[in-house]
Amino acid sequence: MQLSIVIPVMNEGANLKELLPGLHDIASRIAHDHEIVLIDGGSVDNTCQVGQDNGACVIRQSGRGYGAALRDGFSAAHGEYVLTLDGDMSHRPDFIPDMWDKRNAAEIVIASRYITGGSTEMTKMRRLLSRALNKFFTLGLSLPFRDISSGFRLYHASLLKDINLESSDFDVLEEILIKSYTKGYKIVEVPFHYAQRKNGSSHVNLLMFGVSYLKTFKRMRRLRRI
Repeated sequence: MQLSIVIPVMNEGANLKELLPGLHDIASRIAHDHEIVLIDGGSVDNTCQVGQDNGACVIRQSGRGYGAALRDGFSAAHGEYVLTLDGDMSHRPDFIPDMWDKRNAAEIVIASRYITGGSTEMTKMRRLLSRALNKFFTLGLSLPFRDISSGFRLYHASLLKDINLESSDFDVLEEILIKSYTKGYKIVEVPFHYAQRKNGSSHVNLLMFGVSYLKTFKRMRRLRRI
């Protein structure tokens, strides 16, 4: 298997009806073979059925949180490369070839909202929170990246097998980058336009979001020995 596409989902049936056919189309054009793995966090709509109807492997999430979903997805993935993205249509499939073209330049390719050429359609509050978070981590941990909280990424699968992940929520994204960077893996960012979700509402709890990131910062600061 050359490419595994891992998508954490919860109540995204309406979005998946559009997303999955587009993903299959793009993936079949850039990779020899591919699979789509949905990690379902307890959907009560038709998410699982839509996934199965559109040729995805649907796995019930074993733990709580985004970090647990990614760990389940990484364990289930068979591909030489692993692509992660959101299931709400904010990460558009037509950008994947730009990331795929960079797969030999680094072990992690980040679709970045905050480098030159990138942009976002977030609300003012979410944009402020996201930028503050990225500044806090990159300056506090001396990281040469601009968008460390983007979940739209392409990984070499060998890297994912080499790092031990502990975070349970969205802070797993920072943990992956920091541990990979500390081990000497190459990471590149490519400019990307982040769109608004198409249907439904965000599942992010801002209070838990902030607490998780502070805990991760403390752990990663010890790892970086700063």
